[in-house]
Amino acid sequence: MNKYLIVFFLFLSTLLFSEKFNIEEFTNPAKYNWENMEDRCKARDDLDSRQKLLQIYELNKQQIIRNMIKSAFAPGWGHYSSHDYTKGHAFIASEIVLFGTSYYFYNRAMDDYHNYEDSHYIGDIKQLYLDANSNYKYSQLFFSLGAVVWMYTIYDSISATQEYNQNLWNDLSKKLHSQRVLITPTGITVRF
Repeated sequence: MNKYLIVFFLFLSTLLFSEKFNIEEFTNPAKYNWENMEDRCKARDDLDSRQKLLQIYELNKQQIIRNMIKSAFAPGWGHYSSHDYTKGHAFIASEIVLFGTSYYFYNRAMDDYHNYEDSHYIGDIKQLYLDANSNYKYSQLFFSLGAVVWMYTIYDSISATQEYNQNLWNDLSKKLHSQRVLITPTGITVRF
């Protein structure tokens, strides 16, 4: 019952607040600043060129989700795709350094732990155990930093992709407006 009541009130409010459609005002070319047929043709040509520009943009723009997935597989890959090579290099280098350092400390921790298991002297046992724990903590610290940088790489690929798409749009707009002679499938267009 409530659905019918809501639909009735919406229909009633539409009838009360609706205006009569004025065909004269709708078709008045002066509202678009068209004084003659030449102005209408220029507006149509401008609309056509903008639609072509939009089609080219849609074909060449990059998807944010796709670059985020690329960055999730390999840090910096999304940045390389969006032509932000400096950040891509920085992210991949930092990941190599952080995970490499984590692996180095992990190996040291495992070596100290194996030496701890094989040791028979009480002084060496305590020191090797402390060294193994310390190196393992450093390993975990660098691994965590690497994971944080990796997550940030995924997040930053969003802004890199948006910046790429904005630059693509600006470049296409400049090319369109700087070209005076255009060859199109319908013929040759000359702009003055």
